[in-house]
Amino acid sequence: MTSEVNRRKAFYNIIKEEEPVKKLFALVLALALVMSLVGVVSAEEVQTINACIGSQPETLDPQLNSASDGSNYIKHLFEGLMKYGWNGEGIVNGAAESYEVSDDGMVYTFHIREDAKWSDGQDLTAEDFVYTMKRLVDPEIAAPYAGDMGKYILNGLDISMGEKEVDELGVKAIDNKTIEITLQDPCAYFLEVMAFPTYYPVRQDIVEANGDAWATTPETLIGNGPYTLESYTMDEEIVMVPNENYYDVDKLVCKRICWKLITDPNAKLAAMRAGELDWCDDYPTEELASLREEGLFYTEPQLGTYYVNINNTVEPFTDARVRKALQLAIDPYYLAETVTQNTYLPATDFVGNGFVADDGSDFGDFDTVIDRSDYQANIAKAQELLAEAGYPNGEGFPTVEYCTNVSGVHVATAEALQAMWKENLGINIEITQMEWNVFLAARREGEHTLARDGWVADFNDPSNLLDLFTSYSGNNSTFYNNPEYDELMKKVAASTDAAERMALMHQAEALAVGEEACCIPVYYYATTWIAVPEISGVTTYPTGEKLFMNAAK
Repeated sequence: MTSEVNRRKAFYNIIKEEEPVKKLFALVLALALVMSLVGVVSAEEVQTINACIGSQPETLDPQLNSASDGSNYIKHLFEGLMKYGWNGEGIVNGAAESYEVSDDGMVYTFHIREDAKWSDGQDLTAEDFVYTMKRLVDPEIAAPYAGDMGKYILNGLDISMGEKEVDELGVKAIDNKTIEITLQDPCAYFLEVMAFPTYYPVRQDIVEANGDAWATTPETLIGNGPYTLESYTMDEEIVMVPNENYYDVDKLVCKRICWKLITDPNAKLAAMRAGELDWCDDYPTEELASLREEGLFYTEPQLGTYYVNINNTVEPFTDARVRKALQLAIDPYYLAETVTQNTYLPATDFVGNGFVADDGSDFGDFDTVIDRSDYQANIAKAQELLAEAGYPNGEGFPTVEYCTNVSGVHVATAEALQAMWKENLGINIEITQMEWNVFLAARREGEHTLARDGWVADFNDPSNLLDLFTSYSGNNSTFYNNPEYDELMKKVAASTDAAERMALMHQAEALAVGEEACCIPVYYYATTWIAVPEISGVTTYPTGEKLFMNAAK
């Protein structure tokens, strides 16, 4: 305080002098003093939260993204009509300040905030959302979620399949700040759907002027969320700062987020130990015990399933007996205990516990579709099925590539599966590790035979996972195609009877995952991360959200 008083006295003494030069010098000093008093600071002095939720994302485009890391970036840069509350309060109003629902549950009318704007100051309008929703289902765009999420709006699924025109989508702008959405069928969780990033708005003029590159630079990535891009260095970092045109910008605790794009889990841990990372959702699995002892490891329940993606269109996996053999020849209990050290749970179904059904019961409280009670009996059955398919003891079975992204638990799981299939079935697996964004694209395009896969629920309804295996899902990278299954899931979407929906979904799961083994469930996810003790305020949800708006250290 003494030094500050002396500075003020010095300024006062100089300003009293009569000479013009001294007066000019005094004005310079005055400006410097005022800046220091009002708290003007450099970017380096703003507290930065350094976090890592993945390596280079495939895209930051809300409609083209299908990955959890991209989804979390998008939730900071954009905002839907509804959103996940920063304090863990669940689904709350986002860009919409209010909404009404018709008596029959078929029409939702959302009123957009008068002060909702884009990050460049332009007004956010109902037409922006109309454009976004039509873009989602437009088959020319080929958005991964076109069928999965578009199906909730009138004609959305038919449009995504090229059977109706885009302008037939059940959305319209009533006025500049009011949008009306007509549903295909009543949906009790439609507000959760509206909080999902694939429905977050993008601006037509920006997208059309800049093409696929619009979401890659601060100059062209114009969003409406709490943050905006300060910089984006591919394969290194994404830096976000508060969006000064966001209606709640004053409520942001975190003033700067630096998302480090690191691939190797050992490098992530090294960065944390060096003080370069505050929060990270990946770590070397072999370090888990020491991380727990140091108090750096955290975990919470999550709604999602880790599974082996089988490309059902590639020989010899066109044969359900082969797929079932691989499914029965693994031991998820051993994998969960040894590879994940009990951070994940062994999977016996595709839909795990925690999914609340319409009648309030847990969807997982039902007979399992894969009986894991007797591993040795399962091995014998697997060997029998493989022999029936023409490969006794694995003879004549081709060497198969297993693709995975580079991460501790994924590589360790792949190696354990490789050993089990070799020992129990006599088949050879080669593991290929790929960079995350390359891996995602290859898997989506079907450039794989076996691949690591996983799905964290977009909302708390079992249909969100089971829709993955419909032929019209843009996220169906197993390429399983069964008209009977499609029909079951369409009945699920149209039904308003809780018991009927439950029965249909259990029937669908038993068909695709149990009987026809379109994939191999391995674990039920948990949210796990490592963080320095000083950090607080990061909000997580069982559906995978990692929100840093309240983060501080």
